[in-house]
Amino acid sequence: GRARGQARAFLGRHWIPIALVLTGFSGGLGYALLAPPVYTAAAFVLVVEDGQRASGPAAVSFAQAFGRLASLPETLEHTRLPVPEMEPGSEREHIQASTSPDAPLIRLAGTARNPRDAAAFANAAADALVRYGASHRSDTGVRVALMTPAAPPPAPASPNLPVGVVVGTASGALLAG
Repeated sequence: GRARGQARAFLGRHWIPIALVLTGFSGGLGYALLAPPVYTAAAFVLVVEDGQRASGPAAVSFAQAFGRLASLPETLEHTRLPVPEMEPGSEREHIQASTSPDAPLIRLAGTARNPRDAAAFANAAADALVRYGASHRSDTGVRVALMTPAAPPPAPASPNLPVGVVVGTASGALLAG
Protein backbone atom coordinates (compact mmCIF):
# COMPACT_ATOMS: atom_id res chain seq x y z
CA GLY A 1 0.00 0.00 0.00
CA ARG A 2 2.80 2.42 0.85
CA ALA A 3 4.53 1.96 -2.53
CA ARG A 4 1.23 2.51 -4.30
CA GLY A 5 0.73 5.76 -2.43
CA GLN A 6 4.23 6.95 -3.33
CA ALA A 7 3.64 6.04 -6.97
CA ARG A 8 0.37 8.02 -6.99
CA ALA A 9 2.09 11.01 -5.42
CA PHE A 10 4.93 10.80 -7.97
CA LEU A 11 2.49 10.53 -10.89
CA GLY A 12 0.39 13.35 -9.47
CA ARG A 13 3.37 15.69 -9.48
CA HIS A 14 5.04 14.56 -12.72
CA TRP A 15 2.20 13.49 -15.00
CA ILE A 16 2.86 16.20 -17.61
CA PRO A 17 6.55 15.32 -18.21
CA ILE A 18 5.72 11.62 -18.26
CA ALA A 19 2.93 12.24 -20.78
CA LEU A 20 5.30 14.27 -22.99
CA VAL A 21 7.96 11.55 -22.95
CA LEU A 22 5.37 8.87 -23.76
CA THR A 23 3.95 11.04 -26.54
CA GLY A 24 7.43 11.49 -28.02
CA PHE A 25 8.07 7.74 -27.76
CA SER A 26 4.75 6.99 -29.46
CA GLY A 27 5.41 9.54 -32.20
CA GLY A 28 8.86 8.12 -32.93
CA LEU A 29 7.55 4.56 -32.94
CA GLY A 30 4.62 5.51 -35.18
CA TYR A 31 6.89 7.30 -37.66
CA ALA A 32 9.33 4.38 -37.79
CA LEU A 33 6.53 1.89 -38.38
CA LEU A 34 4.30 3.87 -40.74
CA ALA A 35 6.67 6.02 -42.85
CA PRO A 36 7.26 4.60 -46.33
CA PRO A 37 10.72 3.12 -46.81
CA VAL A 38 13.36 5.08 -48.71
CA TYR A 39 16.24 3.24 -50.36
CA THR A 40 19.65 4.73 -51.17
CA ALA A 41 22.21 3.33 -53.62
CA ALA A 42 25.59 4.83 -54.47
CA ALA A 43 27.77 4.85 -57.58
CA PHE A 44 31.26 6.32 -57.70
CA VAL A 45 33.05 8.11 -60.54
CA LEU A 46 36.68 9.15 -60.66
CA VAL A 47 38.16 12.20 -62.37
CA VAL A 48 41.70 11.75 -63.70
CA GLU A 49 43.94 14.04 -65.67
CA ASP A 50 44.13 13.20 -69.35
CA GLY A 51 47.39 11.84 -70.70
CA GLN A 52 50.32 10.44 -68.74
CA ARG A 53 50.03 12.70 -65.70
CA ALA A 54 48.65 11.31 -62.45
CA SER A 55 45.59 12.78 -60.78
CA GLY A 56 46.51 16.13 -59.33
CA PRO A 57 44.95 19.41 -58.27
CA ALA A 58 43.22 19.90 -61.62
CA ALA A 59 41.42 16.56 -61.29
CA VAL A 60 40.27 17.42 -57.75
CA SER A 61 39.01 20.83 -58.90
CA PHE A 62 37.11 19.32 -61.81
CA ALA A 63 35.67 16.62 -59.52
CA GLN A 64 34.24 19.42 -57.37
CA ALA A 65 32.77 21.12 -60.45
CA PHE A 66 31.37 17.91 -61.94
CA GLY A 67 29.85 17.05 -58.55
CA ARG A 68 27.83 20.27 -58.67
CA LEU A 69 26.59 19.44 -62.16
CA ALA A 70 25.62 15.83 -61.47
CA SER A 71 21.99 16.35 -60.47
CA LEU A 72 21.13 19.00 -63.05
CA PRO A 73 18.54 18.02 -65.69
CA GLU A 74 20.88 19.25 -68.42
CA THR A 75 23.57 16.81 -67.27
CA LEU A 76 21.13 13.90 -66.89
CA GLU A 77 20.17 14.33 -70.55
CA HIS A 78 23.58 12.80 -71.44
CA THR A 79 22.73 9.37 -70.00
CA ARG A 80 21.85 6.41 -72.16
CA LEU A 81 20.56 4.44 -69.20
CA PRO A 82 16.86 4.50 -68.35
CA VAL A 83 15.93 7.03 -65.67
CA PRO A 84 12.95 6.05 -63.47
CA GLU A 85 9.80 8.13 -63.67
CA MET A 86 9.93 11.34 -61.66
CA GLU A 87 8.24 14.70 -61.55
CA PRO A 88 9.93 17.40 -63.62
CA GLY A 89 12.40 19.35 -61.52
CA SER A 90 12.72 16.70 -58.80
CA GLU A 91 16.19 15.53 -59.82
CA ARG A 92 17.77 16.83 -56.61
CA GLU A 93 15.31 14.80 -54.55
CA HIS A 94 16.49 11.59 -56.21
CA ILE A 95 20.17 12.28 -56.96
CA GLN A 96 22.73 13.74 -54.57
CA ALA A 97 26.41 14.17 -55.33
CA SER A 98 29.17 14.51 -52.79
CA THR A 99 32.86 15.10 -53.37
CA SER A 100 36.01 15.04 -51.30
CA PRO A 101 38.11 18.19 -50.96
CA ASP A 102 41.31 16.23 -51.48
CA ALA A 103 40.40 13.31 -53.77
CA PRO A 104 39.04 13.35 -57.34
CA LEU A 105 36.16 11.03 -56.41
CA ILE A 106 32.43 11.76 -56.77
CA ARG A 107 29.80 9.77 -54.88
CA LEU A 108 26.41 9.76 -56.62
CA ALA A 109 23.59 8.63 -54.34
CA GLY A 110 20.21 7.73 -55.78
CA THR A 111 17.17 7.64 -53.50
CA ALA A 112 13.78 6.14 -54.27
CA ARG A 113 10.89 4.17 -52.78
CA ASN A 114 12.27 0.87 -54.10
CA PRO A 115 15.82 -0.53 -54.38
CA ARG A 116 15.90 -0.89 -58.18
CA ASP A 117 14.91 2.73 -58.79
CA ALA A 118 17.49 3.95 -56.26
CA ALA A 119 20.25 2.07 -58.13
CA ALA A 120 18.86 3.24 -61.48
CA PHE A 121 19.00 6.90 -60.40
CA ALA A 122 22.60 6.56 -59.19
CA ASN A 123 23.74 4.65 -62.28
CA ALA A 124 22.00 7.08 -64.66
CA ALA A 125 23.69 10.02 -62.95
CA ALA A 126 27.07 8.27 -63.11
CA ASP A 127 26.62 7.44 -66.79
CA ALA A 128 25.53 11.00 -67.55
CA LEU A 129 28.56 12.41 -65.75
CA VAL A 130 30.95 10.08 -67.59
CA ARG A 131 29.41 11.01 -70.94
CA TYR A 132 29.30 14.72 -70.07
CA GLY A 133 32.96 14.57 -69.05
CA ALA A 134 33.86 12.79 -72.28
CA SER A 135 32.13 15.46 -74.35
CA HIS A 136 34.19 18.18 -72.62
CA ARG A 137 37.46 16.23 -72.37
CA SER A 138 39.35 18.42 -74.85
CA ASP A 139 38.29 21.57 -72.95
CA THR A 140 39.04 20.33 -69.43
CA GLY A 141 42.07 18.07 -69.86
CA VAL A 142 40.50 15.48 -67.55
CA ARG A 143 38.41 12.40 -68.08
CA VAL A 144 35.64 11.00 -65.94
CA ALA A 145 35.58 7.25 -65.41
CA LEU A 146 33.08 4.99 -63.70
CA MET A 147 34.72 3.49 -60.64
CA THR A 148 31.84 1.51 -59.10
CA PRO A 149 28.25 1.15 -60.35
CA ALA A 150 25.37 1.17 -57.87
CA ALA A 151 23.67 -2.04 -56.83
CA PRO A 152 20.14 -2.22 -55.42
CA PRO A 153 20.43 -1.90 -51.63
CA PRO A 154 19.25 -4.86 -49.55
CA ALA A 155 17.51 -2.74 -46.89
CA PRO A 156 15.94 0.72 -46.73
CA ALA A 157 18.05 3.63 -45.51
CA SER A 158 15.09 5.04 -43.61
CA PRO A 159 13.04 4.85 -41.51
CA ASN A 160 15.18 3.21 -38.86
CA LEU A 161 13.14 1.84 -35.94
CA PRO A 162 15.69 2.33 -33.12
CA VAL A 163 16.65 5.81 -34.32
CA GLY A 164 13.00 6.86 -34.72
CA VAL A 165 12.13 5.69 -31.19
CA VAL A 166 15.21 7.34 -29.65
CA VAL A 167 14.63 10.64 -31.45
CA GLY A 168 10.95 10.67 -30.53
CA THR A 169 11.66 9.85 -26.89
CA ALA A 170 14.45 12.44 -26.72
CA SER A 171 12.12 15.06 -28.21
CA GLY A 172 9.49 14.25 -25.60
CA ALA A 173 12.09 14.42 -22.82
CA LEU A 174 13.33 17.75 -24.15
CA LEU A 175 9.80 19.15 -24.11
CA ALA A 176 9.27 17.73 -20.64
CA GLY A 177 12.44 19.43 -19.40
